[in-house]
Amino acid sequence: MWYFIWVAGFSFAQKHDYNWVMGYDSHLGFPDKEGIFMNFNQTPLSVSYSPIPIWMRVTLGCMSDSSGQLLFYTNGCSIINSSNEIIENGDGLNPGEVHDIQCTTGYTAGIQSCLILPKNNTSIFYLFHKGIFYNEGTIFQGGTNPLYYTLIDMSLNKGRGRIIEKNISHIEEDITYGQLTAVKHANGHDWWIITGGDSNNTYYKILLSNGILQPYEVQNIGMPSSYNGSRGGQANFSPDGTKYIRYGSPDGVFLFDFDRATGQLSNFRHIPTPEETFTGGVGVSPNSRYLYVTTDTHVFQYDLQAADIVASQIEVAEYDGYLSPFPTIFSQVQLAPDCKLYISSFNTVDVLHVIHNPDEPGITCNVEQHAVQLPFNYGRALPHFPNYRLGPLIPGETPAPPCSPIVRTEEPLPTPEPAIKVFPNPASGQLTLYIETPAIGEWQLFHADGRLALRQLLQAGRSTYEIEVSSLPPGMYFYRVFLEGQPAGSGKVSVVR
Repeated sequence: MWYFIWVAGFSFAQKHDYNWVMGYDSHLGFPDKEGIFMNFNQTPLSVSYSPIPIWMRVTLGCMSDSSGQLLFYTNGCSIINSSNEIIENGDGLNPGEVHDIQCTTGYTAGIQSCLILPKNNTSIFYLFHKGIFYNEGTIFQGGTNPLYYTLIDMSLNKGRGRIIEKNISHIEEDITYGQLTAVKHANGHDWWIITGGDSNNTYYKILLSNGILQPYEVQNIGMPSSYNGSRGGQANFSPDGTKYIRYGSPDGVFLFDFDRATGQLSNFRHIPTPEETFTGGVGVSPNSRYLYVTTDTHVFQYDLQAADIVASQIEVAEYDGYLSPFPTIFSQVQLAPDCKLYISSFNTVDVLHVIHNPDEPGITCNVEQHAVQLPFNYGRALPHFPNYRLGPLIPGETPAPPCSPIVRTEEPLPTPEPAIKVFPNPASGQLTLYIETPAIGEWQLFHADGRLALRQLLQAGRSTYEIEVSSLPPGMYFYRVFLEGQPAGSGKVSVVR
């Protein structure tokens, strides 16, 4: 049985995050690029698609008005209004060599390299966006330089919008890719914008006060980030604004307390992750208690109220081997208006994972892999949104969560034994495929990058198959099974020598 908890006095104002726009690749036959539109004004979530004038890959952002109507979106190169038209003066973001090379296919300044904040609850919005540059040669490396802002006035051109300031440099130091986030000031009106430095323990903080951007401040605290760690991962505030979390591999999680009045980080704690990973992300439950950390193949939960946060770690999901068409491994985490945490994949796939009950401990948080079917592949990233609905800090009171959590009251049903088994795992020379209910179909084995490695036709009256894998290179492989033309199972298997 499910029920809703409604927080007294909670208001659904400031619905700036109620529309998510993504896109990248499809097989739908459109002559132009395609956009995926996720609308949280409807229950259940509405997913649709439409031709759009830009590619959207890793760098992306979008903004709705306070009532939840889509206003504009961006790929870090251009800004597009809700009529899918480039806003007047809305092209030429992040100018330079990288823009000229990348903007035919979508800018890649990193996950969370765009951030959009309203100016004094008016029709004017700040778009913060990170530029990137090439070092010597043609290999993409180096830091981001600078952090720009652009001002968008959506009251102009009969609501179609106009850019009134563009590419204004605010930070010119070597800051990390992506990981740009924000939180409401203690007054519930102003904003703190924060981003980390590259390969150091420096944090850059900007106060947006009464709609005016203040000079940035610098604070050095905690462990330095590594080169690899600063290239991926994610940064987030807890919904109540008391915690700032930064994550990247191989660094693990950097956890800080945050003072919304002064903007100061304090009480640094390091949470090492159980495995080194290429990508990953962090998100916090609506009640601000549970931290979720994703690696390529796992989702972990930590209790931020525990005396020993590291020891509170619980594995709440392991990647199940699903391909669509590539491995749907875990990546970025974003809290949605429906109080669920959505998880992207770093590969270009057409599904999203969902944590349905993130306020619940352990596996009762209910992680559902490939829960949302999208119309086509998206470009790796989700739009990033801060908590627009966080109110002023009132001593002795706990801030209301940004949404109305769904809480489950019963224990989850036990997972049934799979009808398809592949063993031994790991395998060296030969593995056995067992189909509990024989049927005509096909078993497919894929390399980690999605290339087909082996296939086995299945017969209606046969349950067991011996499959030779001795010729395959050692590594992780993923399989899927089709019976009678329908997906029937998937998983992973290691080949060793």
